[in-house]
Amino acid sequence: MSASDALVVRPGALARTQSESDEAVAEAERRLHALLEEISMLDLEVETLASEMASFSALYERELAAAFAQLERRERLVRRLQALQDELARLDAELRAPPPPEASGRKKKRKKSVRSHRTAWEDEAEGERPWTPGATLDDDVPEPLSPPPDLVSEEQNLKRLYRKLARLIHPDLARTEEERQRLHQLMIQVNLAFEKGDRTSLELFLARVDKGELTDTSLSVDERLAHVEKRSAALTQIRRSLLTDLDRLRGTSTFRLHAEWKGREELGRDYFQETLTELAEDAERTMRDALARMGRLDRAARELTTLKNSLTEAKSEGALRTFDPVLESPLVRKGAERLERQRASSDARALAQTLEEAVEQAPWEAALVLLAFFAERAGRPPDALASREGWAERYAALATAWPEAPSFEELLTRLPPPLELGLRYQGGKVRFGLQLKSVELLAGVPIALERRTVATLAQRVLAHLGPREACKGCGADVFLVHLMRTRGLDELNGLVCPACGHVAKSYFLFNWSEGQEALLPYSLKVGLVDEVVVKLAGKGIAFQLVSVSREALTVGALKQLFTDLYLKPYGIEAQHADLLVKAGSRVLKDEAPVEASVLTLGIRKADRGSLASELAEGEQELVALLRSRIERRFRPG
Repeated sequence: MSASDALVVRPGALARTQSESDEAVAEAERRLHALLEEISMLDLEVETLASEMASFSALYERELAAAFAQLERRERLVRRLQALQDELARLDAELRAPPPPEASGRKKKRKKSVRSHRTAWEDEAEGERPWTPGATLDDDVPEPLSPPPDLVSEEQNLKRLYRKLARLIHPDLARTEEERQRLHQLMIQVNLAFEKGDRTSLELFLARVDKGELTDTSLSVDERLAHVEKRSAALTQIRRSLLTDLDRLRGTSTFRLHAEWKGREELGRDYFQETLTELAEDAERTMRDALARMGRLDRAARELTTLKNSLTEAKSEGALRTFDPVLESPLVRKGAERLERQRASSDARALAQTLEEAVEQAPWEAALVLLAFFAERAGRPPDALASREGWAERYAALATAWPEAPSFEELLTRLPPPLELGLRYQGGKVRFGLQLKSVELLAGVPIALERRTVATLAQRVLAHLGPREACKGCGADVFLVHLMRTRGLDELNGLVCPACGHVAKSYFLFNWSEGQEALLPYSLKVGLVDEVVVKLAGKGIAFQLVSVSREALTVGALKQLFTDLYLKPYGIEAQHADLLVKAGSRVLKDEAPVEASVLTLGIRKADRGSLASELAEGEQELVALLRSRIERRFRPG
């Protein structure tokens, strides 16, 4: 070979031959096809997994939502009770701690920091829904599941369709200007459909592409290679996006739950039934915890009252502070004091209206509000409502009329919005229990009692506040009704069977301003107890009766009441014939029914020599005699 030949460089040595170029294009297309195949498989996997998870999520919601909601409500109740326990412990420690030294002779005011004692429970309660009677059963505002299933959103479906179309018809993938313009116009339509959320149009566009309406045009080898490489680059981005979507789906709580469900199903186990059993056990444990906490809270409130009173009575060594931590506590509200003097607020009037609606739509909720009202208006809760067990028994007895009513324990977890489990300071005592959330709301209940339907329900509620026992008169298992057997000259309380009128117990009280006795005005107002008044020498003497006794009351029975309660106890002998009962100027016969609510009682003047000496002097002397003997009864010795 000559030197000149050695310097000649043939073009083929630096450029690829045609066959090499074709092979490069073929290799690029094979990689492209493999990438397309992988993307199709990934896309199918994402679609399938998303669909399976969506179906599982719907099933999960349907099977377990109610159980999770119940557990969440009970846990929220425990959080509330824990907040109250923490507050009582804080108040106890603050009362026991020595008062801080004063920097000067002047008393310093202690600033309240309501926010400092707020709890997660109060933060949860802010912005709660208004009272919609019956909504506690419908759960129209469902509680979120824990953990919440992740659903594939419509937005994600739209993105998936858009991504498919962009992969196939994006103008950047065009090989000619004419094709670019055609794809550009089609892509404009795709973009508009995506922006409008028009899923149908996107699916139709995809169907057109799948039918091959867009055909390839002839290309040079280099153009084909460049086009394939460009498409491969675009598809690589799509592949990464699909892998990200797949990782995201596999990282969700729904995927883990779905995998657990499939694993149990393969073993022949019922995932949902087992989970329901576990949730029911958790809910039961949580409720037992809540009920135990309620008992401890009641005891702690009484102990705090005892401690506070002992410090107040001691008044030594600086026991009295310049502030009262109980009254300053944001979790201890003031009890009802002189409610009759308070002007009803707009919230109280709204409560009155909603309470009337609740009687028709959810009477068990209205009954619970009335129970809370009567428990507070009694000053000291009636014995029937002195414990959580008593509340549950009375509520259960009332709820027998409403088969759809939830249990007392369940209703505690979803109280009507006007109510709360809380603390209040009333009558010098710290009390724990069901109460209206603010003392201002209490003024709304008397307004509601003016409505007939509310008064009728209140009558039933009050009828369940007495002791429960088997009546010795008729044998029925009843809640005894409290009334004043008589008032006027004397005051004699009684517990009476509402079924037959038998008097189970009679007793005197020097002060009946608390407990069941304090609720007597409401019993009279709503018609649980009726009253007949007789005037003796101008002095009114009242006899109270339950409905069954009032309806059967005759003039002779009324005379017998006066004899049994006023004459016999004080040693005054008389017969029915010695007494007169008049309606106006007309003398009534013994067998006549008592229709008027006010009558006149007198002494027959004929044959006075046959009367007892105490009656012979007339009605005024009899009144004077009874007063002196009644007063003597309470004198020592």
